[in-house]
Amino acid sequence: MTNKIEATSLYPSTEYAWYVVIVLYLTYTLSFVDRAIINFLVDPIRADFLISDFQFSLIQGMAFTITYSIMGIPLGRLADSRTRRGQLAAGIALWCGMTILSGKADSFWELFLTRMGVGVGEACLVPCAYSLIADYFPREKRALPLNVFSGAIMFGALVSPIVGGVVSEYALSGGTREIFLLGHVTPWQLSFVLVGLPGIVFLLAMKTVQEPARKEKSGEADVMATFRFLFRHWVTYGSVIGGTTFGAMTNGAILGWLVPWFSRRYAWNNARIGFYTGITSFIFGTTGLSLAGMLANRYIRAGKKAVYIKLMMAAEALVLIPIVLAHALDNPYWVLGCVGGVIFFGGFSAGLGPASLQVISPNEMRGQMTAFCFLILNFVAGTIGPSAVGWLTTYVFVDDKMVRSSAVIVGFVASFLGLITLAPGLRTYERTAEEKSPTQ
Repeated sequence: MTNKIEATSLYPSTEYAWYVVIVLYLTYTLSFVDRAIINFLVDPIRADFLISDFQFSLIQGMAFTITYSIMGIPLGRLADSRTRRGQLAAGIALWCGMTILSGKADSFWELFLTRMGVGVGEACLVPCAYSLIADYFPREKRALPLNVFSGAIMFGALVSPIVGGVVSEYALSGGTREIFLLGHVTPWQLSFVLVGLPGIVFLLAMKTVQEPARKEKSGEADVMATFRFLFRHWVTYGSVIGGTTFGAMTNGAILGWLVPWFSRRYAWNNARIGFYTGITSFIFGTTGLSLAGMLANRYIRAGKKAVYIKLMMAAEALVLIPIVLAHALDNPYWVLGCVGGVIFFGGFSAGLGPASLQVISPNEMRGQMTAFCFLILNFVAGTIGPSAVGWLTTYVFVDDKMVRSSAVIVGFVASFLGLITLAPGLRTYERTAEEKSPTQ
């Protein structure tokens, strides 16, 4: 099998293109397992390193998140100018290798640095994957595969706690073990090794992925040209990125505080909450992402305009219904159904937002635009949303049980802001897409 599809060829076969989507989907799922395993190892790591909860939170969150967000920009630039297949393989090798090396960390700073390495490696994945999929499918068929890839977020939310729980339970049930090349490892260190090793399989799978010819390209990758294009079409990009970010903020406000919501109000334990949340996220999230992609493909083939923006706006409006009902109802199972509705409509923004960037951005800018979107999304949705819920509960309601009201308020406001942010894109989206590819 050759490593590159020639520029003169047509799009590859549908069967092979979908095979690549599946490989990337499973790779994205693996990334969630590798980043989440540390959540199951809080107490043994604290005991070995003699650190506080706050110090552990720096390893758990800041070491990965900031590195992952910031490194997405230069790595997105590389995705626009170098082989994406090669960069993905390097990223997989780096983050899985660093996960395994986390199993040899003997101090706070060693584990901090290896977690940073995981963040750098995983930052390669999203810009490269979106750009690759966009070159495997023509525009009118592109939305569904891009949304299916985004669905790995939901599958990862289901798989990572299950795998993390099983692996950590097995590792922590024994004593120190001898591992080939690594020597003696403690039980918590073994957990990192076990979730990092499957990376070898995914590296081999990347050998079967061909580098497609770049289509819809208007020039060579250039940072300044990218910024000029971004500023020239700031209304469109602000609309898409803002809508995607506020959609993620809604989901983060509800899901990020679902554990204290259900534990404080309904006295559910963490295992029960985790099981029901994982199942709900996977079913409703995957369904929402898939339906969004199918609807987008259908309306684009029918010649409709600004399809991505219109579907995202419809979802941002409709999601207000389950958000309000989640507060009006007080049966935990009915509330879970409402949370499922939030996740379902959230799937529209989560999938269609990044997918639309592949349509309106020239090929040589897609990786950078995707990375820029996720940089803003991670910082805004990942920090402001959860913090706003905590602030309302602590300083406005002054009652821990009122976390339900705080989450609903932040989710409602975020969705409303998403609706407002998306509206200007209705007028500019098609103009941006046409300038991106005037011969399309």
